[in-house]
Amino acid sequence: MNNLTNKNRKMKKIFSILTIICLSVFAVSCNNEAEELEQQKGYLKLDFETLVSTNTRAVTPLPSGYNARTLHVTITDSQGNVVYESQDAANDNYFKSNILLSPDTYTITANSAGWDGSDSGFNAPYYTGSTKATIKKNTLTQATITLTQANVKVSVKFDSNFNTYFTNVNCYITSGNEEVTMRRFTPSSTISSVYFPVESLNFVLSVKNRAGQSFTMEREITDVKARDHFIINYKIAEAGSIGGITVYVDDATQSYTFDVEVPRQSSTSLNTKTANAFTSFAYLSGAVTAKTSEFSDEYLTLQWKKSTDANWTSVPASSLTKGEQDSYSYKLSNLTPETEYVYRMNYNDGNTNVNSNETTFTTEAVATIYNAGFENWYADGKISICGNAADGKYWNSSNAGAANYIGSVTTQDTSFKHGGNSSAKLATAWAVVKLAAASLFTGDFIGLIGTKGAKLDWGVPFTSRPSALKGYYCYTPGSINRGSQPSGVGAPAKNSNDECQIFCALVTEVFHVANAEASGYQMTTEIDWANDPRVVAYGQMTRNTSTNGAWQEFNIPLVYHSMTKKPTHMIIVCSASKWGDYFYGSDTSVLNLDDFSFEYGEPTAQ
Repeated sequence: MNNLTNKNRKMKKIFSILTIICLSVFAVSCNNEAEELEQQKGYLKLDFETLVSTNTRAVTPLPSGYNARTLHVTITDSQGNVVYESQDAANDNYFKSNILLSPDTYTITANSAGWDGSDSGFNAPYYTGSTKATIKKNTLTQATITLTQANVKVSVKFDSNFNTYFTNVNCYITSGNEEVTMRRFTPSSTISSVYFPVESLNFVLSVKNRAGQSFTMEREITDVKARDHFIINYKIAEAGSIGGITVYVDDATQSYTFDVEVPRQSSTSLNTKTANAFTSFAYLSGAVTAKTSEFSDEYLTLQWKKSTDANWTSVPASSLTKGEQDSYSYKLSNLTPETEYVYRMNYNDGNTNVNSNETTFTTEAVATIYNAGFENWYADGKISICGNAADGKYWNSSNAGAANYIGSVTTQDTSFKHGGNSSAKLATAWAVVKLAAASLFTGDFIGLIGTKGAKLDWGVPFTSRPSALKGYYCYTPGSINRGSQPSGVGAPAKNSNDECQIFCALVTEVFHVANAEASGYQMTTEIDWANDPRVVAYGQMTRNTSTNGAWQEFNIPLVYHSMTKKPTHMIIVCSASKWGDYFYGSDTSVLNLDDFSFEYGEPTAQ
């Protein structure tokens, strides 16, 4: 398998799946007012060419009748409004004539319709692509969408003489995402290829020879990219051979052929898997994939070291946790963050000395929160932004609309702080027509939805996995006096104490959210934090009592929905009025925040 990591991954060729979209803009003669109006616009013409085959979030199962060549096409203007959407563009009359559009820059996206490619499936490639096109008056504009395969193709082949030596043969393929459907192949399978989403892949071959001996061989592929085609050839090895693996790479087609030698008789063979490394500890796992009748696990050890060290440290089998099918696991603690380690399994009974493959892993960084003491602020129009303008936006507020009338409701407070020179002050207020619930979040403010609400992007890049969010807060809740009590969500009655909230989520993408209906944005009140597959970990704190002008420490444990999935972004959202998305709360509630930080310890699993 180490040969795989040495392959040249340079991609000099783009696999063009479909060339579509010729954008034609031309002038229309003006004979009346309608013609004058049309002259101010342009025309979009979409031409669909032949689809060419290639060589190569909750998981959505492959639907019956799925056809990768049926295209879902969306045209969106520069404001994010969907101009037109089709579930079968090739058969949609809308695209068979010129489409009148106002001058603007449009985003045109296309993908295989009816499925998102998130599960595995036989004969199920998934294609996607997008482009931008600027429509100008009296100007011909042309654009091309190149759709490329977004998932991975796997083919499994067996030597024709497999059944001569084995009475039972099964190849099981699983994804690094445990929610993806496992697929099975046998020498008699009529379909030899399957498509998987881009995750690590694990191949387990289980056989029983004609002597009645059962054993397994396991291989893992971690360097997986879209459009890869992995071809697994299972071949009969010489009698007594442990079985090797040879990798052949064809960069032109992104295909990688693995010739795997399967022994006719059982012998001792070991395997280690990808480590699940946190900042100071790592979950390691391995297995005895084949063994003789004389095998005894008292001679089995797990060995590890820093990659730069010469000597191995051994962990005896008695300290390992034994699972099903001769699998073993171990939590390796007291590691150094951002450090590369290597581990392996070893079996040595004095006569046989066998090592598994060596697996390297790097511990995560102890990532921090930018401007976590809320020391630096700058003005962006009428809004106060937490941070330095030169650093880009990390913290933001959803109250830009209210600032036009009453100024910023989230501000720097230099008169009251826990540490440093200032804290963040969130003071909910009445903004002429609606309640402005003071907020502070990681991400970006995208724009207003008229007077109805705002569009936000929640999340900043973040790949570490802390165990808790901690910090200090001071809260003075007012009596709820604004808005109508929303039903069915647990909001307190009018004249009750307002509630503040702080929550943190580790997620796999930016959350495009809004507190009013907006195309392409999810309502903040509709996010299911406990079950959304994009959420890696989540924790929150709600309070409705006064801290009497004193700072209180908080510690919010992050509950992990998956212990193996890694985040790409981190969300922190703070509000002086929890029910502000419904414009319900008190216009006198004040929440001060200071000295945020992450703890890195043993994570809490859901």
